[in-house]
Amino acid sequence: MFETILDFVLKYKIIILFYLVLGVIIFIYRKRFETQAKVILLLRTKWGIAWMDRVSEKYREWIILLGYIGIGVGFIGMGLIAFLLIKNLYDLMTVPTAVNTVSLVVPGISIPGLGVLEFWHWIIMIFIIAVVHEFAHGVVARAHNVEVKNTGFVLFGPILGAFVEPNEKKMSKEKDTVQYSILAAGAFSNVILALLALLILSVVIAPTYIDLNQQTQESVGFTFDKYDGKDLPIEKAGIKPGTLVMRVDGQRVNSFAEAQTIISSKKPGDSITLTADGKDYIINLTSHPQDNTRAYMGVYAPHDVRMMKEEYVGTRTGFYFNIIDEARAFFSWLSMLSLGIGLFNLLPLPIVDGGRMVQTFMRKLKGQVVGDKVYIKIGFFFLFLLALNLTYQYIAQGISYLLNLIGA
Repeated sequence: MFETILDFVLKYKIIILFYLVLGVIIFIYRKRFETQAKVILLLRTKWGIAWMDRVSEKYREWIILLGYIGIGVGFIGMGLIAFLLIKNLYDLMTVPTAVNTVSLVVPGISIPGLGVLEFWHWIIMIFIIAVVHEFAHGVVARAHNVEVKNTGFVLFGPILGAFVEPNEKKMSKEKDTVQYSILAAGAFSNVILALLALLILSVVIAPTYIDLNQQTQESVGFTFDKYDGKDLPIEKAGIKPGTLVMRVDGQRVNSFAEAQTIISSKKPGDSITLTADGKDYIINLTSHPQDNTRAYMGVYAPHDVRMMKEEYVGTRTGFYFNIIDEARAFFSWLSMLSLGIGLFNLLPLPIVDGGRMVQTFMRKLKGQVVGDKVYIKIGFFFLFLLALNLTYQYIAQGISYLLNLIGA
């Protein structure tokens, strides 16, 4: 037990240290924090309000115009994310090999093409996205002469973010289009941030990264992000996702394509030996789920592993590549996270901007009393839909396990 706890502490020492320091800061300034729902800590400030006033006054016409454009983007995004949730759940229920595209984006998650999300990248990105999102609300509100009462920082469980508090009474008296533009501004700004990050990645970072990657890196094998199901050959053999595989049947392989060439010569039921992290693992191949004549290991999102050539280790060129590679990973994740969080905030849920937009629309359509009732029903429907998307696979696995027990 002690060794297990020690391994956990050593593995997540940076994360633990960060939250310990954050906890000390909160304790020192505890009298300035407010607690809501027992898990939300708020620190209200006036920081940034003067800046919002200056920006909104200088660029008022442009901000109002962008705010109105944001309304269209907001409602289109709301329809898009609602459709994606429904389609994802439908695919999970009807397609046995469907991959769940809805998940919580937390440190350590791996996405094909993006790699693993590092903790420091995650915490910095979440903070940047939250600040951009909330200050967009404030700037648009001030452009319409709606008072911003407070700004501040929020700690919701482990997530650090920001918030802006407009004068709700004043805002509720504005035209519905003004309310929509203020509410949609946060998500719209996240979409703009995602496009800006993608532009920087494509125009500035990618060309340099490609050149340096070809110059300083070489392929040394392959790995994979996760298993493509349960109880498949590679999982049974004990090879974990992220493990570097360098040999197949004793032959050196520098890429998954080379490994696949060897595997394709095998038949379902044959065995192969993978050399990974200095150990040999015997894999009893099975049939491919889409073609029972093909041999299959059961890996999902295999990709090549490239490492720095020995002559560049410790050199200025090698150091420069590491910086560029870090920037590439950061802006790739920033673009994806900013777009994802922006779309999430457009869901018709009671806790996010999309819900407020639906509430405003329903009040305009059916009056405040009836409109609020319809809004609550819509909000709970999408809350249930979101929860089902996140948990469906676990529910299905649990039901399957129970049925197997009953059958046994």
